[in-house]
Amino acid sequence: MLRLDKNNRWEIDSIEFAIKERVGKPENFIGRIKELEFLYTWADNIRNEVSRSIAFLGRRKIGKSLILERLYNIIYSENMGLIPFYYELTEGTRSGKEFYHDFITRFYMQIVGYYTRDISLIREAVDTQTDVKMERLVKHVQKCSIPHKAKIEDRLYNSIDTMKTNKPLYEYVIAATAAPRSFATIPDVQEKIVQMIDEFQYLNMYIDAGDEDKPCKAYMSTAEMKVAPLLITGSLMGVVSEELMRWLPQRFYEVMVPKMDIDESIAMTLNYSSIYGQPVTREVAQYIVHITNNVPGRIVELLTPNIHKSLIRTIRDADQALNFEVNMGNIKKDWDEYLNLAMNAVNDINMRQITFFLCKHEGKWFYPIELKQALSLQLDDKKLREELTLLHKYDLIEMSGGKYGGVFDRTLKKVLMTNYGDILQLPEKDFDAYFRNDSLLDYLKERIKQLELSLEEAHKLRSKLKILQGNHNHLKGHYYEHEVLLSLIKSIIDKNGGLTDGISVTDFSYKLRFFLETQNEIDIILESKHVVIMAECKNYAPENIYKITQKMVENFADKARQLAKDQFHHKDLRLGYFSKHGFVEKMTPVFDRLGIVAGS
Repeated sequence: MLRLDKNNRWEIDSIEFAIKERVGKPENFIGRIKELEFLYTWADNIRNEVSRSIAFLGRRKIGKSLILERLYNIIYSENMGLIPFYYELTEGTRSGKEFYHDFITRFYMQIVGYYTRDISLIREAVDTQTDVKMERLVKHVQKCSIPHKAKIEDRLYNSIDTMKTNKPLYEYVIAATAAPRSFATIPDVQEKIVQMIDEFQYLNMYIDAGDEDKPCKAYMSTAEMKVAPLLITGSLMGVVSEELMRWLPQRFYEVMVPKMDIDESIAMTLNYSSIYGQPVTREVAQYIVHITNNVPGRIVELLTPNIHKSLIRTIRDADQALNFEVNMGNIKKDWDEYLNLAMNAVNDINMRQITFFLCKHEGKWFYPIELKQALSLQLDDKKLREELTLLHKYDLIEMSGGKYGGVFDRTLKKVLMTNYGDILQLPEKDFDAYFRNDSLLDYLKERIKQLELSLEEAHKLRSKLKILQGNHNHLKGHYYEHEVLLSLIKSIIDKNGGLTDGISVTDFSYKLRFFLETQNEIDIILESKHVVIMAECKNYAPENIYKITQKMVENFADKARQLAKDQFHHKDLRLGYFSKHGFVEKMTPVFDRLGIVAGS
């Protein structure tokens, strides 16, 4: 039943949705082709008893649970001797005995639901907000005609008796986790079990197992059983990976959930933008995918309407929506949880500085000594390594071969920029322009990778952006001029025409704040072989845009034309006048008469 339709969508006509997927309407599940094909093959091999347990790890919003839910529904619909069991561990402390009752009951509810094809029973079993009762399930089973009815009843009665005892709490955890394996090994049971345990890190964090503070150890032998292997997920990747290595060595094959394929992400963005009544162009969709690093949950959060967030139509709208999300929206709340977990153990100022530095240098890797030197950290080497280890454990940085790098989710950098600018020494004035320039610089660097350029041409273009990146990183001000220049470069790269029409991506140079002999200056000069663009940039507050007058614009046109006559007489002169907050209406005919392109 795993069949692709068109536009990165899946055929769903033959799927019976036993689980109500959190994606909403089933057709909104787009892409994840490689991941689903991999897990589908893995699940299919359980029938041959060759699949080993998997840890499917990825940060929040990467889409792990959605993939598991779709896999569950496909396996359920096929009804070919493989019984899916889904259990979500949640926040909130419970005793081992309470866990035992909940786990056993929900497991057998799904077994019975599979045999009876009763979707309502399965949906109740996977709903963590619903209290389940073992005694009520027994009464339900008594009325059913299902395979292995007597054995299911017997196990439920035994479980009810067990609940009446007073054993050490860890023994209840062991008994609960053994239930799926125990059922699958009943001599005349032919079906195999695929266990999907969501948010595995909460097992150790919230299940009180008495004297045993690592209840995950209960899976030591169970995880090796090929008749009921586990597919666990973890949002705190570093935590889960460390616990598997220490307490369940060699029991799980770790698979890191990658960010979404670029084409799948764009298709998803276009789909959700239409759903939310703000359809965007493919160009804007590409930009949204870029600033969210192809993370599905981040894309949805960015596009989700909010009374305080404007609809997204343009790239600037996307930046404004991102600014809202990282300042007070769900993206901020999500990253704050990761940050708070880490701050319980490390110096928060060092933590933010290290994390921001690595985010800012996305794609580069640093040894601890290099970080210490670059950030002038007053830490001894042992303490620095301890803090780096903790930051990696709580998924705020990446580690590879002894080096450290930034996470692949750019929204973390934005959360740090927006909320901890004082610690990071970012500009308070013109911060919004600094914020947009940061996004646009990242985007243009990514776009260069996609262009079909020779190595020499790509090197030249990267060098130009590197200079701009350096000015930006060193907080040299004039952010609006940088913003306009970046938009012009983007227009050249994207071949948008207009003011930059006909300019090649490798045939231009630029200068900011070109001083004339008269002590005047031109804010931006962008020159190509046959064209020179001169632009004026005004960063007036909205209430002051009336100060941009006809005389001011005429003076700009005069000095620009004089400069062109003196130094660029052989080139086509194009004039641009940019105001961050627009112009008063009466200025439109002035620009038209003088042949100036106005922008904001």
